[in-house]
Amino acid sequence: MKVRAYAKINLTLDITGRREDGLHTVDTIMQSVAMWDEVELTPGGPAGIRLQCSRSYLPVDNSNTAYRAARYFFQQIGKPDEGLAINIRKRIPSRAGMGGGSTDAAAVLRALNKIYDAKLPMGTLRELATRVGADVPFCLEGGTARCTGIGEILEPVARMPDCFLVICKPPAGMSTLRAYALLDQYPMTRCFGTPKMLAALEQGDLRQVAQSLSNRFDETLRLMQVRDIKKSLLGAGALGAMMTGSGSVVYGVFSGEEAAQNAASLLHEKGKVYVTRPLRSSEIRI
Repeated sequence: MKVRAYAKINLTLDITGRREDGLHTVDTIMQSVAMWDEVELTPGGPAGIRLQCSRSYLPVDNSNTAYRAARYFFQQIGKPDEGLAINIRKRIPSRAGMGGGSTDAAAVLRALNKIYDAKLPMGTLRELATRVGADVPFCLEGGTARCTGIGEILEPVARMPDCFLVICKPPAGMSTLRAYALLDQYPMTRCFGTPKMLAALEQGDLRQVAQSLSNRFDETLRLMQVRDIKKSLLGAGALGAMMTGSGSVVYGVFSGEEAAQNAASLLHEKGKVYVTRPLRSSEIRI
């Protein structure tokens, strides 16, 4: 079975605290977008999980999120020695803040539930997803959602208005661990952007949504390439522009496809550029 694993962006990302185990708590609104990896699953063969990936620098062992998702699924259904081959063809940028590893894991859980006709309810799949990583529960369900806790607690919200998104991935990347380490050098803010975005989404006004984008990492890390891309996007007519996750991808919001394509043509010297759109949760289900 071949399935698509869709990327995400953060419309807002507030850091609300830090738990005793060192993990940070967040209040973020995530949005699925029409960019995807292709995940192919072939059951059978020798016992164990065999993983291949089109990017040779990514791990193919138990440190890979897709591998762990499959392992947890088989433990859940009582088939820990089941044979499975997973082949991931990566298209989502790595070290970008777009959930590439998380969405691969979510796709594996959805697909295996169907392949084995396990009929695991969404609540159980969400529990398995949380064991893999904080963003995996959102990628499992997709669409537009408010995510709290460490990102695993989902609350449905009004969907993002139809629009076009210009995505630019600069050469520099940023690991999540490094980003949080840098963030911890700054005082914790109590000025949060998620409530403002929730109100904008309820109104359904694209311009208001675009002007309500926020990201604590963007505010504190102030990456030079990110600032340059944001400036270029806004200069090309974007209604708003923001870094997603802990970086380093920047996206701009456009009301029309022609304007988005024109803006994209101006950014190719700054990194890899894509034009895409937001997705509803119903568009990503298998």
